Amino acid sequence: MFTEQDSARQDAAFAELKDEFSRLEQQEKAMRKAAGLPEDGEVKVNDADVTPEVRQALEEAKAKAKREGEARAAQYKNGTSAAGSGASVPGGRRQGVVRV
Repeated sequence: MFTEQDSARQDAAFAELKDEFSRLEQQEKAMRKAAGLPEDGEVKVNDADVTPEVRQALEEAKAKAKREGEARAAQYKNGTSAAGSGASVPGGRRQGVVRV
Protein backbone atom coordinates (compact mmCIF):
# COMPACT_ATOMS: atom_id res chain seq x y z
CA MET A 1 0.00 0.00 0.00
CA PHE A 2 1.36 3.38 -1.01
CA THR A 3 1.07 5.75 1.92
CA GLU A 4 1.39 9.49 2.35
CA GLN A 5 4.77 8.87 3.98
CA ASP A 6 5.91 6.95 0.88
CA SER A 7 4.73 9.83 -1.28
CA ALA A 8 6.65 12.32 0.86
CA ARG A 9 9.80 10.20 0.59
CA GLN A 10 9.37 9.96 -3.16
CA ASP A 11 8.89 13.73 -3.41
CA ALA A 12 12.01 14.32 -1.30
CA ALA A 13 14.05 11.93 -3.47
CA PHE A 14 12.79 13.68 -6.60
CA ALA A 15 13.71 17.10 -5.18
CA GLU A 16 17.18 15.79 -4.32
CA LEU A 17 17.64 14.46 -7.87
CA LYS A 18 16.39 17.73 -9.32
CA ASP A 19 18.92 19.68 -7.22
CA GLU A 20 21.73 17.33 -8.28
CA PHE A 21 20.78 17.69 -11.94
CA SER A 22 20.71 21.47 -11.63
CA ARG A 23 24.14 21.45 -9.97
CA LEU A 24 25.56 19.27 -12.74
CA GLU A 25 24.09 21.51 -15.44
CA GLN A 26 25.76 24.54 -13.87
CA GLN A 27 29.04 22.65 -13.64
CA GLU A 28 28.78 21.68 -17.31
CA LYS A 29 28.08 25.27 -18.36
CA ALA A 30 31.09 26.51 -16.39
CA MET A 31 33.32 23.86 -17.96
CA ARG A 32 32.08 24.69 -21.45
CA LYS A 33 32.70 28.40 -20.86
CA ALA A 34 36.21 27.71 -19.57
CA ALA A 35 36.94 25.60 -22.64
CA GLY A 36 35.55 28.24 -25.00
CA LEU A 37 32.73 26.01 -26.22
CA PRO A 38 29.13 27.00 -26.89
CA GLU A 39 26.94 26.80 -23.77
CA ASP A 40 24.43 24.43 -25.38
CA GLY A 41 24.56 21.91 -28.16
CA GLU A 42 26.85 19.19 -29.32
CA VAL A 43 30.47 19.85 -30.21
CA LYS A 44 31.82 18.13 -33.33
CA VAL A 45 35.48 17.09 -33.30
CA ASN A 46 37.37 15.53 -36.16
CA ASP A 47 38.72 12.13 -35.03
CA ALA A 48 42.00 12.83 -36.82
CA ASP A 49 42.57 15.87 -34.57
CA VAL A 50 42.29 13.85 -31.34
CA THR A 51 45.56 12.56 -29.91
CA PRO A 52 45.74 9.08 -28.36
CA GLU A 53 46.27 10.67 -24.93
CA VAL A 54 43.13 12.77 -25.24
CA ARG A 55 41.16 9.79 -26.54
CA GLN A 56 42.32 7.69 -23.55
CA ALA A 57 41.47 10.48 -21.08
CA LEU A 58 38.03 10.81 -22.66
CA GLU A 59 37.38 7.08 -22.38
CA GLU A 60 38.49 7.10 -18.73
CA ALA A 61 36.24 10.09 -17.98
CA LYS A 62 33.29 8.35 -19.65
CA ALA A 63 33.91 5.16 -17.66
CA LYS A 64 34.18 7.12 -14.41
CA ALA A 65 30.96 9.03 -15.14
CA LYS A 66 29.18 5.78 -15.95
CA ARG A 67 30.35 4.13 -12.71
CA GLU A 68 29.33 7.16 -10.64
CA GLY A 69 25.94 7.33 -12.35
CA GLU A 70 25.29 3.64 -11.76
CA ALA A 71 26.35 3.96 -8.12
CA ARG A 72 24.03 6.95 -7.65
CA ALA A 73 21.15 5.07 -9.31
CA ALA A 74 21.77 2.04 -7.09
CA GLN A 75 21.86 4.30 -4.05
CA TYR A 76 18.39 5.61 -4.83
CA LYS A 77 17.06 2.21 -5.87
CA ASN A 78 18.19 0.67 -2.59
CA GLY A 79 16.86 3.59 -0.56
CA THR A 80 20.21 4.53 0.95
CA SER A 81 19.84 8.23 0.20
CA ALA A 82 18.94 10.67 2.95
CA ALA A 83 15.43 11.03 1.53
CA GLY A 84 14.97 7.26 1.32
CA SER A 85 16.13 6.65 4.87
CA GLY A 86 14.15 9.50 6.35
CA ALA A 87 17.25 11.21 7.70
CA SER A 88 18.68 14.57 6.83
CA VAL A 89 22.36 13.96 6.34
CA PRO A 90 24.73 16.26 4.44
CA GLY A 91 25.72 14.59 1.19
CA GLY A 92 22.74 12.22 1.41
CA ARG A 93 24.74 9.31 2.84
CA ARG A 94 24.66 7.46 6.10
CA GLN A 95 27.82 5.45 6.36
CA GLY A 96 28.10 2.67 8.87
CA VAL A 97 24.32 2.35 9.25
CA VAL A 98 22.60 -0.95 8.63
CA ARG A 99 19.05 -0.69 7.36
CA VAL A 100 16.64 -3.26 8.81
